[in-house]
Amino acid sequence: MSGRHTPVRATMHALWAGIVGTGLIRAGGAAIGLMLQLYEARIGIPPQFVGLIGVAFYLTELSGAPIFGALVDRRGWRPFMLLGPVLAAVAVLLTWLTTALTLTVALPLLFITRLLEGLAVASNTPATLSFLSAASIAAPDLRARTTGYFQIAVIGGTAAGGVLGGLLYSQFDVNGFIALAAFYLLCWVVFLRVPGALPGQPTPETHPNPVAVLRQPALWAFAPAWIAVNAVLGVWLNNLANQLTLACATPPTAQIAALCAETSGQRLVGGSSAAAAGMIFAGFALAFSVGMLLWTRILPRMRPSLAMLLAAGGGLLACALIVLINHQPTAAGPPILALVALVAALLILSGFTPAALSVLMDLAEHNAANRGTVMGAYSVLLGVGQFIGGAIGGVFAAASGVDGLILLTLIFTVIAGFFVLIYRQMEPL
Repeated sequence: MSGRHTPVRATMHALWAGIVGTGLIRAGGAAIGLMLQLYEARIGIPPQFVGLIGVAFYLTELSGAPIFGALVDRRGWRPFMLLGPVLAAVAVLLTWLTTALTLTVALPLLFITRLLEGLAVASNTPATLSFLSAASIAAPDLRARTTGYFQIAVIGGTAAGGVLGGLLYSQFDVNGFIALAAFYLLCWVVFLRVPGALPGQPTPETHPNPVAVLRQPALWAFAPAWIAVNAVLGVWLNNLANQLTLACATPPTAQIAALCAETSGQRLVGGSSAAAAGMIFAGFALAFSVGMLLWTRILPRMRPSLAMLLAAGGGLLACALIVLINHQPTAAGPPILALVALVAALLILSGFTPAALSVLMDLAEHNAANRGTVMGAYSVLLGVGQFIGGAIGGVFAAASGVDGLILLTLIFTVIAGFFVLIYRQMEPL
């Protein structure tokens, strides 16, 4: 009896290794993203360069993901799951090295470190999703739980990474980058538990064709909306911490001084500590994590397009509430009701990601020989959106602080809702 259950137990252990490893590597990514913004704020890098350095990550992620996805289909998922943490550790160590360099030399090197971080994700994410899809194919309930747990690991890891990054930078200053490199090696050890082949399942012969997969009508029907929502995430992930911690009391440059004067009435611009920025970052991510857990219960009973429309509505509500919070007088104390309502809006907005991933999982199911390639498309669309949002977000932040981030979020949310309505007309019932 135990012999028959051994492959099942081995598969479950491997699934958990993939999910836990995902959470850890996402925590590392969130930590370096936050620490880098804090470091940039301290040395006085202008906001537009902050946004550009942050989104350099997505250049290699979106260009590398289809290539790595095709390689996964040819050579298996395990080598590329292990490669991701190694590349990320190298990138973090290079970031630490910039602390000994002049600003002129450090700027291009920081750009290169973000390119390496993007390659790390381009390698790891399609491989991990390919493995999770293959390991959960036999049981629909397991597939639903796996998809939900993966999303929770992504967002929960991001939440933990915000706290981790804030603590490392507060406690160790720039030497926190070295500690983060060791953390990435822990991710590598966890991914070692994932086998190269699943017990009891033959390794299929595959003939991946990334171009053919990317031309699938089902993929591109919802792609613009998915890109727009990821642009919203890119706006905040790459610019908020920098805005919160701007040194407005003692501006390091004339440009920062002018921005602080322009945004003096905005509560969320400047004055926050590294630890406080990490907690705010984590709070947003935690709300998304809880929301996705709730949506895993709701999505099986709802068309994905309806879930995405509801999520877009949550995004519009979030914009209004952040405006209220940003312009609340400091002396009036924290706007508790607005904060509670904002959490509720984020819970609704969080439904967009699992709904979109369920569409991609269905597409992968019909292209089993090209799972890695399909999941590479996931990273491409995510990377395109977050690159656009992060880059433009830096420009809007340089012009009008957090108000600029809110305006850009509103624009992307309306675009997302518009394209969801278009997709809904051709959505399979």
